[in-house]
Amino acid sequence: MKFQTFLTFLSLLGAVALISLSAGCAADARIVQPMAGFSSATPPPAITETAVSTELPPTLTPLPFAAAESAPELPVEMPVDASSPTPGTTTATVAPFYFRDLTACGVELPLVSDYDGPVVTSLDPDPADLQQILDLIPDEARPALEQLLNDPQTVGLAAYRVGDEANGVYLNENAPLPLASVVKVVHLVAYAEAVAAGDLNPTETIFVEDLNRFYLPTLDLHAHEQALEALEENGRIFSDPPAMILDEVVGMMIEFSSNAATDYLHMRLGQERIEETIKTLSLQTHTAPCPFAGQFLVMANHTRPQISGQAALDAYLADPPLYGQDVMQLTAAFSEDAAFHDEAIAWRTETRRPAGQTQRSFSEAFNAHGTAVEYAALMARLALNGLSNPESSYLVRQHLEWPMRFEANQELFTNLAYKGGSLPGILTTVYYAYPNTGEGPLVVVLFYHDLPGNTTYRQWRRTLPHDEFARWLLYDPQGIPVLRKLLSPTD
Repeated sequence: MKFQTFLTFLSLLGAVALISLSAGCAADARIVQPMAGFSSATPPPAITETAVSTELPPTLTPLPFAAAESAPELPVEMPVDASSPTPGTTTATVAPFYFRDLTACGVELPLVSDYDGPVVTSLDPDPADLQQILDLIPDEARPALEQLLNDPQTVGLAAYRVGDEANGVYLNENAPLPLASVVKVVHLVAYAEAVAAGDLNPTETIFVEDLNRFYLPTLDLHAHEQALEALEENGRIFSDPPAMILDEVVGMMIEFSSNAATDYLHMRLGQERIEETIKTLSLQTHTAPCPFAGQFLVMANHTRPQISGQAALDAYLADPPLYGQDVMQLTAAFSEDAAFHDEAIAWRTETRRPAGQTQRSFSEAFNAHGTAVEYAALMARLALNGLSNPESSYLVRQHLEWPMRFEANQELFTNLAYKGGSLPGILTTVYYAYPNTGEGPLVVVLFYHDLPGNTTYRQWRRTLPHDEFARWLLYDPQGIPVLRKLLSPTD
């Protein structure tokens, strides 16, 4: 399969999630020798799992990348949030009847970024340099380049060959930006380290009904449902009641980007462990990740319909610890109280809340933030087996490198890892790749946020020009140098 043919799959990605499953591969086929500066060891054997068919049904076409995930932006004709008391006057929790002793989100990390450093807001590229890149870049990636040039303040970028960071290309690389589902890489690392420490067993039986308690419909463009369907079709769900092994839950989180699977794992790992993992990974500007269901329930829910939208956001910005408490209490109530669960879903369906602008505003403020340069360093660390031990490094790479099952990727790379994310107005992507030409690994991190209007975000969610842009930087040897010249004409 030629790479151009591979790219045509992307037109199918807007409203569906990946319909294939992770197949276990031998260590020597997937893991390469680490470079100097990181821990080096032979990866452990693959985790043993029940032998099942990994072939897709003949009627399904394998897609190379998971669809953009998370809550779709709601139509502009939706009712606006109801009037509410003066912002900042409400101090009661959003679920005062439900109390559980659990750690609030933000136990060690801030909930809101306090970055006040420089941000590039305008560019003046040389016409000759611009024409050079236009002659090279695929048409599918041009919208992402145009957004970068016209509104650079909406983009965070870091791309380089590992070991040659000085000749990479960067833009707003130190500004913390919303991560959307890219933050699930942190959950993956925390899981792998917990497995290596003997605190979690990847073959533990997990009941599907326990996962479904975290499922808030429309939150991830049906990725959770599609992941379960694919698992069922491939014989990876077993027993009565239906169950799977824990490692499949992690696959749902990374490949399909199921938010329900992520929230289940988040609560199993615990807030303290997730935040400590971020600190251990030296993600120094990172804000606290909170469960996705709680993030959306805190925007608006049936327990306080009179306080939502901008009024709720203002109150939480005035008291971020209250947000950290409420988001965790709502997650617990939603996943543990059957009546609350059903009422929350029914209210959202009836009122079609939260409104699109509410989702944008909350996500810009409270979704976990990180910088392009720190996530690039994290992807480089993972590419070089740089976690605390060989087992955790191998397990992370086994999940992140699932795109290597596809022939088009095999023609270009010996190893390719990917995670993307989507929230209203936000599209993010992170990669590492070993080109099959034998050079060391490349990393590309692209964070877009505050995308203009509903039209741009919705169209990008279908066509994924930011992913096309990132992949071009990975496979075209001229990509990084010509983009660097465009953005740094004095070099």
